[in-house]
Amino acid sequence: MNDNAPGLSPNSPRVFIAEYLSGGGMFDTPPHAIPDSLLGEGSSMWRAMVEDFSRWAHVRTPVDPRLKFPKFDTPNIEVVAMETCPAPWSQWISVASGCDFAVVIIPENDGLLTKGISLMRAAGIEVLAPNGNAIGLTGDKWATAKWLHKEDIAHPVTWCIERRTKSTQERPYVCSRPLSAGKTSPLFSDFPEGGYIVKPRDGCGAMDVRRYNELEPALASMQEREITQQRLVGRSASVVLTGHRTSGKVNMLPAVWQTIEDVPREIGDDGHATSQLVYRGGCGPVPAEMQLRAQALVSRVIQALPGKFSGFVGIDLILGKNANHDAVIEINSRLTTSYIGLRRMTDQNLTRLVFDVSEKVPTISVPTESVQWCVGECATALPGCRS
Repeated sequence: MNDNAPGLSPNSPRVFIAEYLSGGGMFDTPPHAIPDSLLGEGSSMWRAMVEDFSRWAHVRTPVDPRLKFPKFDTPNIEVVAMETCPAPWSQWISVASGCDFAVVIIPENDGLLTKGISLMRAAGIEVLAPNGNAIGLTGDKWATAKWLHKEDIAHPVTWCIERRTKSTQERPYVCSRPLSAGKTSPLFSDFPEGGYIVKPRDGCGAMDVRRYNELEPALASMQEREITQQRLVGRSASVVLTGHRTSGKVNMLPAVWQTIEDVPREIGDDGHATSQLVYRGGCGPVPAEMQLRAQALVSRVIQALPGKFSGFVGIDLILGKNANHDAVIEINSRLTTSYIGLRRMTDQNLTRLVFDVSEKVPTISVPTESVQWCVGECATALPGCRS
């Protein structure tokens, strides 16, 4: 995307854009202790959003002054240095006052996404995001698993720890597929086996995700705020959706691949964990046949998701050996890192899709898998690709 807008008129929209790690949400953590992968992903999305919105709107954005970011080269962006605080919400609300609407990128951890959007909306800020029911449903991966299986949308079989009763010493597990209640054998017997993963119910990215070859040790290692999932064999993909600010019109952007690496880990106390998953970046667009399969699966999610939404939603998928082995993995009620690659695949400013109802889904004319990006870096185009 390379459109360079001239100076904006005073009547152009005013947009508040904030990303949690970059925008003051980590004052209780020394800068060197903030995980590089999370800060890299967060700051890449934040900068892309600020740059793209600033081409047609006045942008106000908060930053953690301890973190040194390159300066923006346009007068349409007002950067506001945050003051030290335990939580950023009150300062975000103050900075967002007077803006026409807000776009925020907040991790799901510890209910932060739900809390931040709720507080801003309660203060009268129009936040472009799904409604509260959808955010609650997608922010908890256990709730997401049960909902997807109830809607008969393909998703890995998932287990959670059931609360103990005083009458039993057993460690009971609950399965997300209703017909599997009380069982520990996956019903998706036709799915290729890729082992099992244990991850936080409200985590983001691939943080704190560990892989096991067998189900029983995975279940035994699971903590109260974790889930165990069957790991499906296939290639990880991502789709970004945009929802129009007022009409709720949904546009599905092209699917792209995710690069998720299995990194060997030290054997823990359980003696069984073999690796942990790390998100490295991605490439795209995916081939035409895979696009159709991704669109078919994501369309079912759009139809089932409660309420209309505005802003951005990211859906992670596994595309298997054929369409019968495709599945939804996660739904994120916020922008995802795939956007930094998508914006390099078209001359169209993708942020206008949330504001201008006449905007069409962009035409992607770059070669398959020709745009690549890494965590913390801007997307780069390979030879023969649009720059």
